[in-house]
Amino acid sequence: MRFQDQTFQQRERSILDAATHLFHQQPWDRLTIAEVAAHARIGKGTVYKHFPSKEALYAQLVLEFSRNNLQRLTLQAADLPAAARLRQVIRLAFAELHADPVMAQLWMHCDRPDFRQRLAPQMQQQFAALDELHQQVFMGLLTDFLHPLVLDEEQSIRLLWALEASFLGVMARIATGSFAFCEAPFRVEEYFDQISDFIIAGLQGQAAQFSPHYPLEKA
Repeated sequence: MRFQDQTFQQRERSILDAATHLFHQQPWDRLTIAEVAAHARIGKGTVYKHFPSKEALYAQLVLEFSRNNLQRLTLQAADLPAAARLRQVIRLAFAELHADPVMAQLWMHCDRPDFRQRLAPQMQQQFAALDELHQQVFMGLLTDFLHPLVLDEEQSIRLLWALEASFLGVMARIATGSFAFCEAPFRVEEYFDQISDFIIAGLQGQAAQFSPHYPLEKA
């Protein structure tokens, strides 16, 4: 790698690290590029050479977090029996997002269609590739979970939509910190366990509609 390229990458890393630190210290949507530049000890104009806008900075952080998150979760579940991996990935994802609600907020912000449309074409392509990767990974986890039932593409997509909707609902609660919705004693870990089990049961119930013999096959 050329020295200039290495320097460019190191400087970009410094910008991302500075932004991540500051986002956890103050509201990320109010943070300015000038503040990020000052924390990274570089000029404001230099930041714009890497990221033409705050939205581009948000997007890069979410892309990195999402890729790393997906890789980490699938590796942690890899040693489990195939039928248990999907539930484990869902549950671990909830825990990781709860540990970093700022990234949950950014993730939901960057998932909006109007946000993505404002990004440069190259970054739009990165999000499209990430979406495709998520679909491939979860399609594989779903296939293993439902074995020996074989779904067609339409059935698989329907189940993935349901899984995504349930997951985004929990992510919204994490992002907003709105767990005080129940007067009864509440533990967030139990909530995550319950929702993970609910998602799994819902997928099994829908699969049973696709194949009346599915519960027997599963047993």
